[in-house]
Amino acid sequence: MMVSSGVAGAGVFMGVPGFTYTFGATWMVCCFFSIGSNLMVLGLLGKRVGIVARRTNSKTFIELFMNRYNYSKILGLICGIATLFFLGGFAVSTITGGGRIFQILTGQDYRIGLAIFTALVILAALTGGIKGIASAMVIQGIVMTISVLVLFIAGVNSTGLSYTETIQSLMESNPKWFLPGPNALQTTISYAILWGITTFTLPHVTMTALTYKDTKTLHRAIKIGTVVVAIWLLGLNGLCFITKYTFADGTLATADLAIPALAVKVMPAWAAGLVLAGVSGAVQSSMGGMVVSLAGTVVSDIYKNIFNKDAKTETIKKLNVAAIIVVSIVIFLLACNPPQLLAKLITYSTGGLTVVFFHTVLLGLFWKRANEYGAITGIISGIALYVLIDKGILPISLGFNACIMATLLATLIAVVVSFVTPKTPYGIIKTWFGKVEYND
Repeated sequence: MMVSSGVAGAGVFMGVPGFTYTFGATWMVCCFFSIGSNLMVLGLLGKRVGIVARRTNSKTFIELFMNRYNYSKILGLICGIATLFFLGGFAVSTITGGGRIFQILTGQDYRIGLAIFTALVILAALTGGIKGIASAMVIQGIVMTISVLVLFIAGVNSTGLSYTETIQSLMESNPKWFLPGPNALQTTISYAILWGITTFTLPHVTMTALTYKDTKTLHRAIKIGTVVVAIWLLGLNGLCFITKYTFADGTLATADLAIPALAVKVMPAWAAGLVLAGVSGAVQSSMGGMVVSLAGTVVSDIYKNIFNKDAKTETIKKLNVAAIIVVSIVIFLLACNPPQLLAKLITYSTGGLTVVFFHTVLLGLFWKRANEYGAITGIISGIALYVLIDKGILPISLGFNACIMATLLATLIAVVVSFVTPKTPYGIIKTWFGKVEYND
């Protein structure tokens, strides 16, 4: 449930339905690949991340991989800055979703809701930390699941037609909405990778593996989480037909409000309030996890591990409190003028994290020849390629999202550089891989 809430948040409830409403039904197909997020995070990485993090006493995502890459401060600093930028962008999109839910429920200024969400996130992060937020994610994930089911039933019944008749009517009145857009195959593959396969590159999501006590709990979490995400995606994507049928183009202030506006339109006020409150709670929990992760990046990964290794525990605690407050306020200020479509910001942010951490994590976990030289070179070249391809300066995307080609090239560069530079010390390899021959 924690992985589900961390991956989903405002993106699944508002961002993707907004994209689907605007650009067509193809986006529903792209979103369905997120069903495998629990399997990718917990199944592919969870057990090993949990074991090694305990062996190395690592408290954060970046600290864990600094250990893997020979305690490289340069790698830690680059990863820290990249996390602040890209995960910060993801956090802005998430809290924007909370503010927009408040706006549609109350009719009040969006920024008032934003301020309320910011205050609640600060309070939750300061009082509960990552474990408290993890507990809240579980509870609010259950509430969101119930909310999605209730809203789906109410939405389908609101049209006065059967579900299939509603879709048929929409196909007759708006056939272009069902047609694939340009580069449809490349778009689908891009988002299958970005929203399904590479979710382990989200620091606040992958480190939830540390909260599992044993393998049995981990396996149960994979099964339950996969079912929960499937319910969310089937329900919310299924409602995209209803929102497009119900709201004509141009009738919504922003397409991200399609699902919340549907809840308000088709349900009694008290029921819509309960449903959207449940979703707001899930958004708040997801945001809390990001804030704790970002604060940990500033205090533990950058300040303590790079600049002041001997910092006292009491000092770290005080700085962590200050960092949570400052990070939350900065995110609030940036969210005061959000993009029209949340999914654009979410996609750019997750793309950046993919470029930075895909090869860093996978090669670090599964290839003992990977070293800090390859990882650092891959990250720097990957970010540069991502920006150049995204801006069209380097036209080599082949119709895919910019992060796909940037990630492939960055991974190749990391492999080549690792082969031609010194190996990681055997002591580190032994910690991560056990007693192995280290000749390759």
